[in-house]
Amino acid sequence: STQSKHQQALSLVERAAAIFEKTFGPDHKDTKSAAAGVLHLRQLTAAPQAPPTALPQSPPAPPRLDRWQSGTRVILQRLQARQELNGRAGRVERFLDDKGRYSVRLEVESAKFISVKPLNLLQMVDNAGLLNHDPPVAGTIVNSRVEDDGTVQFALQTHGTPEVTWVMCDKLRLPKGTLVKITGLRAKPALNGSWATIESWDDAAGRYVVARSATEKIKLRPVNVTIMQ
Repeated sequence: STQSKHQQALSLVERAAAIFEKTFGPDHKDTKSAAAGVLHLRQLTAAPQAPPTALPQSPPAPPRLDRWQSGTRVILQRLQARQELNGRAGRVERFLDDKGRYSVRLEVESAKFISVKPLNLLQMVDNAGLLNHDPPVAGTIVNSRVEDDGTVQFALQTHGTPEVTWVMCDKLRLPKGTLVKITGLRAKPALNGSWATIESWDDAAGRYVVARSATEKIKLRPVNVTIMQ
């Protein structure tokens, strides 16, 4: 076999290398050449190495359901120090835990990133609609405002038109994936102020199914959710 031939050649070259070293010394060119041959043949006759065992990898962490995901479109609003940016659209890059802010990439200046408090952002919810509205309306939430009485209204721009309808959040039909804040719960007041992601709409119950985590889901009436930070 090839392996046995390599073993025989290695034995001969090892003997030749020993003779050259004894006769000419370790620095002679023939001695060095024979030594290189020995090294090469030893590599050929060495037992094949088993491939390294792959270390078990931890599964990726599930996405946070109480934060906006990377790529979420948002509108900047109510900024005091950078008022010129109010109304500008951007996309969430990530949440900065050490600052309690989102890193947002502006859409017009795609190379520009800014760090923004959650309360200065509004999610541009696409494919939102109006509850109990016939015919159905579909559009994008593009703005918000606080009325004199403290209530918050949201601007729903109908797809394909410049038409904007201002409504309160409990009149909106929010799609799957929308991040909402729980509010006004009496049975579970500890949940008020926490965040969850809409999974579906239960038409029979007239409630959203929202997930606070991968294992915790609850049903909420429209009056008990808001997209306002």
